[in-house]
Amino acid sequence: MKILESFNQFIGEAYSPTNTEKTIMSLFDKAGLEGASSYKGYGGIMISVSLDSFEGPSKSKAPKEIVKLQKLIRTWAGKNDGVLTMKTSLGYSSGNEFTVTLADVEAKANKVYHKTGRKNVASILKNGMQSKKAHGHSDTFGSGVTGSNDTEQLYSATFAVPSKGKAKELDDYFDFVDPVILEINAKPYTWYKDPLMPPDIKSIFSYDDIKPEDIKEI
Repeated sequence: MKILESFNQFIGEAYSPTNTEKTIMSLFDKAGLEGASSYKGYGGIMISVSLDSFEGPSKSKAPKEIVKLQKLIRTWAGKNDGVLTMKTSLGYSSGNEFTVTLADVEAKANKVYHKTGRKNVASILKNGMQSKKAHGHSDTFGSGVTGSNDTEQLYSATFAVPSKGKAKELDDYFDFVDPVILEINAKPYTWYKDPLMPPDIKSIFSYDDIKPEDIKEI
């Protein structure tokens, strides 16, 4: 997350889904990809373009324009919040496409819950939770839920779910050793829907680091 030195800078640089969408659309144009469209899906704003008219997809190889676009997006995402994932879908009967997922509007929350192993608890309660690359949160879903797509995760964040019940359901997806549920005071932070987890989990994330005084074991 960017470090903002003043309130005026915060007003000027706070994350804007609309501005980010316009910027990423301009990168599609810069890479020579016309016909990109955007729509809202679970977890964010999707910008996609069909690859069927390019050479390469029939051989399960992304066209050179996509390789250029990926580099442009990686560079931009390394300096700015908002880009969550890039996915190249090739070899499907329904068609081939490239999709970028952006964070959408905020997800309101008062309290949220994070599940972790007992060995991590003392450090979290002392030092708080630092934003980590999304693949550190979920290698299981790093290639998409089916494992058949080339999905690249481009954001660092802290992750949580909206209830203790949902935290318990995480056992269906991860192997925790001596699991502990932590309660987080979510009010001081900005949260967004997490596109990496199945929708029924209602996972959310924040670009913010979570202060230790806002975390407690339950």
